[in-house]
Amino acid sequence: MKPKKTVYYENALTDDFAGTKIERKPLPENYKYVRKGIFSRMAAFFLYWIIALPILWLPVKLIFGVKVKGKKNLKVLRRQGAFYYCNHTQIIDAVSVQLFVSHRRAYIVADQDATSIKGIRTLVTLLGCIPVPENADEHRKFMECIEYRIKQHRAISIFPEAHIWPYSTHIRPYGDASFVYPAELGAPCVPLCVTYRQRKFRKKAKPAVTIHVGKPIYPDMKLGLSDRKKELRDKVYYYMLDASAEYENVEYIQYLPKERKGADQ
Repeated sequence: MKPKKTVYYENALTDDFAGTKIERKPLPENYKYVRKGIFSRMAAFFLYWIIALPILWLPVKLIFGVKVKGKKNLKVLRRQGAFYYCNHTQIIDAVSVQLFVSHRRAYIVADQDATSIKGIRTLVTLLGCIPVPENADEHRKFMECIEYRIKQHRAISIFPEAHIWPYSTHIRPYGDASFVYPAELGAPCVPLCVTYRQRKFRKKAKPAVTIHVGKPIYPDMKLGLSDRKKELRDKVYYYMLDASAEYENVEYIQYLPKERKGADQ
């Protein structure tokens, strides 16, 4: 399949092509990262397991043609919390671990765009969004939430590329900042990689999604924190690079640096 369009980017670290255009609003001072009240927990259970997952699973499966490969690698995590790291190429990435990968309750670390839509902040939180902190007080609550969920043996999804590039087939560079959580807690990382495959019966349709699941990677607690972060980042990053190159990966949208634009026209 030849690319259907070409998108030119200026900065691979900061450009975002999600197209959501949400006006970010700060979290209220009384925002609760963890809601421990019995009614909040009952509401979260009902929304997650009874409403969201059953309603979303089939349409997302059919529209995006999602397949998961390597899920057997998660068998060793039956009684452990873990961090799931994935490249960021679809708006459905936010729910992909919840719907198709983790057998446990999964949460998503997301920027505050996700909690900025009027009227649904509480709903988004109950469904598993953990907003990235923007000040010291939020950071304290955020870290307490992360540790609490891991101790509950939950899954936490993180997208180190940070920004959505729809149907991107290459792995963008990212740092090790988001790997501080497993490095501090001694928790495993599960590397994931989304690739795209040609549909068998609708060859002109957008490519289908394949999620590849790697083996859990454990931090070496004998190393210093800085070295632990870097080692985890490198192992996850190179898993993504290898998976994106090894498996079928149809380029539906081509991403090129802006300096190429003049030469291509």
